[in-house]
Amino acid sequence: MKKSLFSLAALATLALAAPTAYNYEVTPTIGGVYPEGNLDIHSQLTYGLRFGINLDSNIVSQIELGYDRSDDVDYEKSTKDTNINRYYANVVKEYKLTPETALYALVGLGHEDLSNSANDNDDSMFAQYGGGVKYWVSDNFALKAEVRHAVKFDHGDNNLFYSLGFAIPFSPKAAPVVAKAEPKPAPVAAPIAPKDSDMDGVYDDKDKCPNTPKGTVVDVDGCTKIIRLHVKFDFDKSVVKPAFMPEIQKVADFMKQNPGYSVVLEGHTDSKGSDAYNQKLSDSRAKAVAKALSNLGVAAAKVTTEAYGESKPVATNDTEAGRAENRRVDALFKK
Repeated sequence: MKKSLFSLAALATLALAAPTAYNYEVTPTIGGVYPEGNLDIHSQLTYGLRFGINLDSNIVSQIELGYDRSDDVDYEKSTKDTNINRYYANVVKEYKLTPETALYALVGLGHEDLSNSANDNDDSMFAQYGGGVKYWVSDNFALKAEVRHAVKFDHGDNNLFYSLGFAIPFSPKAAPVVAKAEPKPAPVAAPIAPKDSDMDGVYDDKDKCPNTPKGTVVDVDGCTKIIRLHVKFDFDKSVVKPAFMPEIQKVADFMKQNPGYSVVLEGHTDSKGSDAYNQKLSDSRAKAVAKALSNLGVAAAKVTTEAYGESKPVATNDTEAGRAENRRVDALFKK
């Protein structure tokens, strides 16, 4: 019966997992053990080490190998004590809440080895389940707080574990290679009557972006004119700081020089956080830039906003420099 319940618990924790940016992590831990009362053994401090193998899988986030040790643990009503070594393997499923915070669940099997058996405390296999919270202080350091419940195969005795640790990732995953789209060759224009197939004002023989949508403002190469605004916001904020107003002033000046144009502000984010979270954040930031344009004298009727979240990166999201490139608002102009 216990094995059946353990199997159901394992299956219940396995769900979709997001890919990680590194292959492995190592986690030193310190904590305590609260044993079942009938074991007649004192509560104990424990220290240990975990080694995690991160997976790009739709089943689990990580395979974890662990070791915990408790020294000189006293037996009750006895002068005896013992050292306890515990070895185990877990499967871990992580649920991301914010860019920095995640909850996780785990199930696993292990073995408890005592240097001095007494009071029905013997070497035994055990099954365990539990969960915890993980907080990324930086890209290279995370804090973990965890609680586990272990059931020994010998007598069905129970231990409750609690621990604190810090995870250090290593061996970054290689960024996926994005194939660059080959530019379409411009159609050969007749020398007597040059053609402008997409009616954007740039002849086909010089148009590097054929088939531009009608009404789109283009540059000298026939490509959509974009002013890319790397306006930095505080975490989870959408207030434009004064230091970035000169960037937005470029858009305002262009609009004043071309009063017949309108502008579309496209909000983008990096990949940290959930899709829904980033969609909302990109919308708020695009609207914040729109408000700043209005304060600079650009008519609100000439400004629209669109939110793309993390769906249109211009650089890799595996590095801080790449993520900074992706946190942006693009200004596209229309006639």
